[in-house]
Amino acid sequence: MAKDSNFYKGLKLLGAQKEQELNGKIQNLLNNRELIETVSDNAQLQIPKINRMQEASERLSIIMNYPTKKDVASLAKLVIQLEEKIDRLEELLMDRDGNVRGNSSFRNKRNAYSLRKKLKKSSWESNEIEGSKKRLADFMNESLLLSAQLPKFDSFGQGNSNV
Repeated sequence: MAKDSNFYKGLKLLGAQKEQELNGKIQNLLNNRELIETVSDNAQLQIPKINRMQEASERLSIIMNYPTKKDVASLAKLVIQLEEKIDRLEELLMDRDGNVRGNSSFRNKRNAYSLRKKLKKSSWESNEIEGSKKRLADFMNESLLLSAQLPKFDSFGQGNSNV
């Protein structure tokens, strides 16, 4: 038992030393101004390529009739604006006592809708949203990969090591 304890203590000490060495090397690389400038210059060279790929994706989305990230973002903004407008209309229709002005059948339907809306905001809603996001992301990934004929990335973010 004592040998195991000494072994793990030694292993822990060795790991801590190697971690310090590695951190020192990383700090030296990060403090290397020439390396940082080289990486920055290479990144600047990649920007036009990325922009061209985005433009090509936009053009293909029009031809193939699939949504882009911008389309989804603008749709989300429109949905939020619509919900806000509905809330404002609801507030206008309410009198001071919280009753809907006018037609009682409308009031009953609207109250029932509001209740259903509140009840639906449960765990399934977050699951449904996540599922939709994943399906849309998968669709867009597959479409872009097929159209650009790029190497496929797995779920861990590892792709072509030659890039």
